[in-house]
Amino acid sequence: MLKIKGLYKKHKNNVIKDVDINIDKNNSISIECNNDISDLLVDLILGRDLPAKGEIYIEDIKNLNYVKSNIANIGIVPREDAFYDRMSIDEYMKFFVDLLCSELDYKEVMLKLALLDIGNKKIKNLNYSQKRRLSFGREILKQPKFLIFQEPILNMDRDGAKVIIENIEDLKSNGTAILITSVVFKDALMLSEKAYRLNDEGLVELDNSVDESKNDGEEVLNEKPVYKIEKIPAKLDERILLFDPIEIDYIESQQGVSNLNIRGDKFPCTISLADLEERLKYFGFFRCHRSYLVNLQRVKEVITWTRNSYSLSLDDKVKSSIPLSKRRLEELKNILKL
Repeated sequence: MLKIKGLYKKHKNNVIKDVDINIDKNNSISIECNNDISDLLVDLILGRDLPAKGEIYIEDIKNLNYVKSNIANIGIVPREDAFYDRMSIDEYMKFFVDLLCSELDYKEVMLKLALLDIGNKKIKNLNYSQKRRLSFGREILKQPKFLIFQEPILNMDRDGAKVIIENIEDLKSNGTAILITSVVFKDALMLSEKAYRLNDEGLVELDNSVDESKNDGEEVLNEKPVYKIEKIPAKLDERILLFDPIEIDYIESQQGVSNLNIRGDKFPCTISLADLEERLKYFGFFRCHRSYLVNLQRVKEVITWTRNSYSLSLDDKVKSSIPLSKRRLEELKNILKL
């Protein structure tokens, strides 16, 4: 559906380079990037700006030609959206179903997005989560073949995020190809099975799988624990801090650096996540995702977003939420005897 080959573009202080992307129908990818990079990428895809180098195809047609004749096949949910504030939700959705000559029942779409019961509410009185779902609903009416979604769940309440994720999965199952961008590393990992980071150094795929060869669940459970005193070093300016494992809420690996998350603050550690996993396995830490190690004492809830998407809600200072790999779910259930 979307093919990007060798894309390069420099705009102000932002550079997009070495970008090769292929999104088939029924699939999605997520890209972690800053807002300016996201906007530039969207402008290039939609032909609002021209690349210095590279090619973009939608359904094997050059993007400029495709957009001219098939713009109705593309859905766009921008980070910030404009509305007709004096309209109610119901009026807004009816307006667009008529404008788009959509075959969908707009009330069914409102129901799926948890908006039907507040259909008479004026848009100017909606909260952030409701407005995001309304933006998404408008684009669903298009029955798009290709959807661009900026920040689907950033700053969303849990119920709103769950609704968004469920409807993303529903669109994919109906054939839509989806490109998601987010400034949040965790969101990028959770929203698609394929996730990337895009910055001035280029496009890098984030490993969103689990290494099955290491840490077989049964072997870990059957190992005899060996207890010892352990301190985990982290750097703060020119100082080396030593943390007790029980102080650590979770550890996040980004770009080769293991960040210790402690009471809402991050402390970089030079020890790899794999080595930290080995050192902390008898202190109640669990490799919930290839990029995350969590202190199980902090886990408050296992959240199921869809049948393929899970996260852990933590009882730490900032009420963190971190990804849980589907392949790790059963192992976690065994450990917690669920």
